[in-house]
Amino acid sequence: MVRTLAFWSAIIGAGLLVLMTVAGAAAWPGYSHVSQYISELGATGAPHGRLVSLGGFLPIGVLLTTFAVLAALIPPRGVLKTVGCIGLFLFALGYLGAAVFPCDFGCRPETPSGSQMLHMAFGLAGYILAPLTLAVLAIASRKWPGAKGLFPLGLVCAVVAGIAFFSMADPFAGLFQRVLEGSVLLWIVAFAFTLRRAP
Repeated sequence: MVRTLAFWSAIIGAGLLVLMTVAGAAAWPGYSHVSQYISELGATGAPHGRLVSLGGFLPIGVLLTTFAVLAALIPPRGVLKTVGCIGLFLFALGYLGAAVFPCDFGCRPETPSGSQMLHMAFGLAGYILAPLTLAVLAIASRKWPGAKGLFPLGLVCAVVAGIAFFSMADPFAGLFQRVLEGSVLLWIVAFAFTLRRAP
């Protein structure tokens, strides 16, 4: 039951993030996946901003934080796996932060509001830790039964996430944010499948 719940939390959470990003952008004429952050879809004053925050970021955050907690509890357990799952939890917590504390319109205000600053604090913590989190989980996966392929995948995702994080600046901020998020989501989905079929 725990494995099943963890699996579907990851799959539905990741799928919902992709759906929200695509549908939210489609409903905003002129929105650019290349230059604009995902958070801008739920920003204060954005078209359908509240719907994106409460119908998108909130359930995504609940699902992926649930996965991170359950994944840490499912055998095999270990220090590295626990540390990595804490990193995933902090990353997923950023979606809850985005729901509760939407960024200001455009997400790049000269004078940020309190909500903008909290939004950045929640998101930045997970982004900074993402490459290290993926590397730690990749190393831990070498001892997991049925986890063949997770080690090289995790290292590749960690490197890509690190490069994307340091490249996340205008005019390609949105593109590199999606590369970073995609790297983490790819690992989460692969991790979920491994946990589901592990003995």
